[in-house]
Amino acid sequence: MARDVTVIGPLNIDLLIVGEGPKNWAEIPSWDGPANMEMTAAGSVGYNVSDLAKLGLDVLVSSCVSDDALGAFIIESLRRDGVDVSGVQRVADSKAGIGVYILLFESRKRPLAYRMPTHSAWPQKYRKDALSHLLDAKLLHCGGYLHFKDVWHGVTMEIFKEAKSMGLITSMDSQFPLFAMDSPWMTAMIDILPFVNILFCDETEACKLTAKQVLDDCAQTLLDRGPEIVVIKQGADGSTIYWEGNRYHQAAVIQGKLVDSIGAGDAYDACFIYGTLQDWPVEKRARFASIAAGCTV
Repeated sequence: MARDVTVIGPLNIDLLIVGEGPKNWAEIPSWDGPANMEMTAAGSVGYNVSDLAKLGLDVLVSSCVSDDALGAFIIESLRRDGVDVSGVQRVADSKAGIGVYILLFESRKRPLAYRMPTHSAWPQKYRKDALSHLLDAKLLHCGGYLHFKDVWHGVTMEIFKEAKSMGLITSMDSQFPLFAMDSPWMTAMIDILPFVNILFCDETEACKLTAKQVLDDCAQTLLDRGPEIVVIKQGADGSTIYWEGNRYHQAAVIQGKLVDSIGAGDAYDACFIYGTLQDWPVEKRARFASIAAGCTV
């Protein structure tokens, strides 16, 4: 019996440092205040696959990690959350990617510093039996496609093409290049977009993907390239979903004061995917996803 979801994407470590630092930057050199520190399995799909598993779905992740203590931590963390990690390859003589989020100074999202991984984001070759195992699912999802050039085209596109031919639902959260790239970013995705049913992006990514400024125009440009549904996440402004000549705006669900928004977009994707597998109407998927994202924040 096919599993629910297979996810392809990068995995890395997040080091989260949360607390209250001095408001006056001149005090920082002499400040040694306490902070809460947590290491998590992250990357473009780490939070996402954990959320899918916590929703009760049978989920397999395909990725690469370093063959060291950090790689082992990622694998064990995901396994503990109920994720099937049999598709994760450990790469010898490599270093894990690390994002350091120093959330002490009102900054609640982007890392202050990071280390790029020295291994591929996910396998670039699959044996026939491994590919068959990968596609034994109801839905195929990819996160972080635009992050690394070495995963563009080639095997990733072929996997999505094969998945569509086999009747799998396909989804992608392309995210953004980790290097300078002129808009439209969509030029790197022209060959894979026809095989993507659901495309997730945030509003900045939507504009950069299409070189458009109005979200309705961005969505139509993306829909014209193949996806059946385009989901544009807008943070505190909610999200807007486009499909088959329809447009639906879902307001954000605000639960209280913002602590940090790390993982909110991943939770949104996971819950929208869950609703898709339940064959819910788009509006119900968006509402459920927004509630989950609000709870995550």
